[in-house]
Amino acid sequence: MRGKKPANDGPGGEWREPPPPGSLRRRKWPRFVCGPDSELLEKLYVPALCEAVRYDRSCSYFSSSALSAAARGFAGLIRRLASCVAVPKPAPIRLLVNEELAEEDVRALTETGDAAKLEAQLLKRFKTPREALEKSRLEMLAWLVAKGFLEVRVALLRRSGGVFHAKYGIATDEAGDAIVFRGSGNESAHGLAANFEQLEVSTSWEDQEGHAFFSRLFEAQWENKDPHVCSVPLPEALRLKLIKFAPEEPPQAEPSASIPRAKAAMLWEFIREAPYLPNGATTCDATAIVDLWPHQHKVVDEVSSAWPAGRLLCDEVGLGKTIEAIVVLRRLMAGRGVRRVLVLVPAGLVTQWQGELREKGGLLFPRHEGGQLIWPDGRRQRADLATALQQDLLLMSRETARSQNSLPFLLEAEPWDLVLMDEAHAARRREAEEGEFNSANLLLNLLRELQLRRKARGILLLSATPMQMYPWEPWDLLSVLGEGGKWLSEFSWVRDYYAAVSDLEQGVCTERAASRTAEVVLADGRFPPPPGVSCLPEAPADLAKQMIFSVADRRKAFARWLRQGSPLARRMHRNTRETLRHYFRLGRLADEPPVRCVKDIIWDYQDERERRVYASITGYIERRFKELEEEKPGKGFVMTVYRRRAASSPQALERSLMRRKEGLQRAIRGHATALELPDDEQLSSRDLGEGGVGDVPEKVSAALPEDPAVAKLELAAVERLLEDIRSLRGTDSKRDRFWDEIRKLRDDGRSVLVFTEYTDTMEYVRDQLVSAYNKAVGSYCGDGGQRWDGEKWVSMSKAAITAALAAGEVQVLVCTDAASEGLNLQAAGAVLNYDLPWNPSRVEQRIGRADRIGQKHREVLVVNLFLKDSVDEQVYGALRVRCGLFQRFVGPMQPVLSRARKLLLSGRTEGVERELSSAAEEAERDVLAREFYFDSEADPAAGPKPVARREDFTCALGALSSVLPVNARRKGEVWSISGLGGKQVKVSCDLGSLEADASVIPLTPESEVTRNIIARLRQQGELLPLVVGSVSSGSFRASVALWVTEGGASPVETVDDLRRRLDAWSGDIPDAAAVAAALQQAEEQARKLVRRMERQARKLEEAGLTAQLDSARERLTRELGRYLVCLGCGSSDLNAAFHREMQRDLRTSERLRRVYKRLGGYPEWSPELRRELEEFANALTENGRAARLMGSEIDAALQDPRWRAIN
Repeated sequence: MRGKKPANDGPGGEWREPPPPGSLRRRKWPRFVCGPDSELLEKLYVPALCEAVRYDRSCSYFSSSALSAAARGFAGLIRRLASCVAVPKPAPIRLLVNEELAEEDVRALTETGDAAKLEAQLLKRFKTPREALEKSRLEMLAWLVAKGFLEVRVALLRRSGGVFHAKYGIATDEAGDAIVFRGSGNESAHGLAANFEQLEVSTSWEDQEGHAFFSRLFEAQWENKDPHVCSVPLPEALRLKLIKFAPEEPPQAEPSASIPRAKAAMLWEFIREAPYLPNGATTCDATAIVDLWPHQHKVVDEVSSAWPAGRLLCDEVGLGKTIEAIVVLRRLMAGRGVRRVLVLVPAGLVTQWQGELREKGGLLFPRHEGGQLIWPDGRRQRADLATALQQDLLLMSRETARSQNSLPFLLEAEPWDLVLMDEAHAARRREAEEGEFNSANLLLNLLRELQLRRKARGILLLSATPMQMYPWEPWDLLSVLGEGGKWLSEFSWVRDYYAAVSDLEQGVCTERAASRTAEVVLADGRFPPPPGVSCLPEAPADLAKQMIFSVADRRKAFARWLRQGSPLARRMHRNTRETLRHYFRLGRLADEPPVRCVKDIIWDYQDERERRVYASITGYIERRFKELEEEKPGKGFVMTVYRRRAASSPQALERSLMRRKEGLQRAIRGHATALELPDDEQLSSRDLGEGGVGDVPEKVSAALPEDPAVAKLELAAVERLLEDIRSLRGTDSKRDRFWDEIRKLRDDGRSVLVFTEYTDTMEYVRDQLVSAYNKAVGSYCGDGGQRWDGEKWVSMSKAAITAALAAGEVQVLVCTDAASEGLNLQAAGAVLNYDLPWNPSRVEQRIGRADRIGQKHREVLVVNLFLKDSVDEQVYGALRVRCGLFQRFVGPMQPVLSRARKLLLSGRTEGVERELSSAAEEAERDVLAREFYFDSEADPAAGPKPVARREDFTCALGALSSVLPVNARRKGEVWSISGLGGKQVKVSCDLGSLEADASVIPLTPESEVTRNIIARLRQQGELLPLVVGSVSSGSFRASVALWVTEGGASPVETVDDLRRRLDAWSGDIPDAAAVAAALQQAEEQARKLVRRMERQARKLEEAGLTAQLDSARERLTRELGRYLVCLGCGSSDLNAAFHREMQRDLRTSERLRRVYKRLGGYPEWSPELRRELEEFANALTENGRAARLMGSEIDAALQDPRWRAIN
């Protein structure tokens, strides 16, 4: 053991001057030190070796990483030793490294001095450093070896079977005091920076026994006197190799990861805060998992800026409504007022939506189903509805939410900041009458209750077809979005308004149309003035005159202004494929959207036996239908199902008849006469909507005979039909024509989607295809995806099927209509309809799977198979000619499709074309129907540059090297992050990677992983030049980022701006006072932003509710006026008549007193309303007057659901 070093002269007094005073006793040493490299440096190595004059260290193998780890804190020693005139003897630093050799090699080394095996082993282990920190530390050690300040010996066990693993160190100051540390000392390449190390520390003055023990142990091992361990000098070849790393000048600065760590911390913090910065809204778009198209940027910007005012997204199928909604959520959830979100979607789309939210938006919503909360990664938690509604983010089916049992729980839950509903056209009136505003089905009632009872601050609705049958349907949806006032007091305002718009486009404008239009426009406080005009006139008469006396061209401009300023245009976004073509012409799309090429294949039976068999089947169906209908209207509907399955495929029909046979056999035995058809034979609930469609039942009964004798007769007929079908084995004219078409499409190099209504037909078709296309055949139905592996059908996830189609591995995908709900199959270049759906609206859904954003083919081919002279041929042929079905979206023709649906179910062929032509002509004359499907205009200008982009994560992840507390390694598009505590975390910003692996976490600025990375990189109390002030209030949050220098603080606008500053930053720490001042400045600016957002949200929320009350009040006032003029009073004395009638001792007086209370007193009667009431009274018949005096219209106005908006 070595004693105290002399101060200036004597033996070993080689110092040119006394070293600076240093004592290990000046510091309180912790008993335990644990953490990564940076913490061990700060707490142990640097302070200890700054005071030490001697350092003995027993460490790991002779490797670059282990030697670098042993060199931690050497800077202080080097600064001290560099001032020596001569090298002290013995060397002040002694390093004992371990190695393992076979026992015979150890014996040869100790007995003969043959170090060849040891030298080979050490050379094999010693590698050139990969990391900058490791290299810098190795340079320090090499310089000390080169100058003779450090000696290295190699320790080996004298006997084989183990390895020398003693890891400890002794640092001694000039007074002879020492500290001893021992423990895990992980000195692998990972241990240097990323792993977590634990060391125990003791001092010689507090633990003399421990110090003496380790001092004796080191001396014995160093001097080769330990009975179990031998030590030898480092072979010369290794010493020379090590010296090659020595720099010319002494490396006196302690290398560390502090500057890279600080830069990484600032980069990650800025990305995390980017969405909350003043110009950070577009960051939410640019860091989503998918790239937005120009039309989507416009929608997202307007809808998110409008919140809490509601919006209706009505883009055509395949143009990305779901993505728009998801990115709107991302914006609003980034501190713009939305914390609690309820997403309501059709039951069949809940899982699809959960995946889309995660894979495209990085949003992790649990879904509630079957009494459980289920997260995207598969985690499950038992939860009843009340418990589930406590989640801030929740996804559930509309069917569950709309039920009477669920409504009380939804109304008792904490209010939602946003409620999003997909396929919102299902929310409609219960009574399909223009005057029945109050009536609502369960879904519309749910939306009204959430809005009017202040349980939803904002509502966002999605529907490609907001008008299904009646023109008021979209306006009922606008009402729950917050639209109201005169527009929605009664529908005649809307009808007259758009009639005026149509007239103005034709250059016509009547006085009445102008007056009504001016009145509704000026009553709408949000109606924008015409282009180039600062404000609208105050009096309706003045605006009416401008329209009446304008020239023809000016009238067309008025029509354009009225259309664009209407609530429909303000609240509804509708982008079409024509909108995309406009963006292409503007140069904002690289590729022109594809066009559709439609081909109808009319096939006929090629075999007379086949024709006779199907004729007998048709005869059975028609005869049985008539018999069942005579028993009870609607009972024969089951035969309609059989007719459609017969037209689909032999297998679908055979299986239906087999099930019919089994049912008849049970009926003969007196059992199960009221059975429903199996699910595959039922009509889709999404096609039916609530309560079915017309006379179509929600669940189709099998309609089995109650009389066993009748059942026996039918059973005999069914068995004969089954024999006939089986006799046709191998004969199928439809299949043969299908083969011809599928070969042509494949020869053209196209992947093909084959659609059918029925799973039985899907299985029939796919089994036929495998003989030619083998593993290139896949299928998708309600049960999920499958693919032929050469021997059998194997299950595949939705993501796997989509990926296989995109990669060309699946070339023919046979689907039921389940694949038309949410699957993105734009890799296919053709759609082949093996059969056509009973609901023509489904056609667009099918084609939209391929003709959607991302389609690469210039043309999308659509092929339809029709049996000659069938009802499908006639109905769909008429729809194609009259409505453009298959070729384009036919929104304005929705009423025609509804008529066609009934014809398809009826099976009737006569008069089909005439009936549908008449319906189409009627739809073409309907001005309102055209307006609901008016295209949104393309925006020629691109939006502002985002603060941060998805690509910035690649740079930020790349900065997480092994020298930092957090390390990231890349494999493909997935990054594995370690150092966050616990096991590695896999993250990605890539859509394909997220779709392929549910365990991969989407990386976004708002994700928990991002927050955890910052927490590990940023040290408590650390002063850095990037200062971020963030202020939160409820669901609002804003941040401001400043860069602090000697010259003051300046805003950081983008990640690119920050990167330039980081590249120039040398590590200088800013003044604490300057940082505090910058933080105060940033927080004050952020606070102003939050207050502004809060004020705006409150204003819009109250405006929406006030508009509802204004509508209800306007409706009640008008109905009161009509009632009063029916009593014979003139329009000039309405309130006097109102007063008199309330005083009468009549049953109606109580009704009028309720009116008075609702209106808050006597109403004001505008000149326009008085004139309208006079016209109303003059037009009334005596019967009409008598009906009005019954007061039912006033009662309905008193019961208007919008009165619930009153606090």
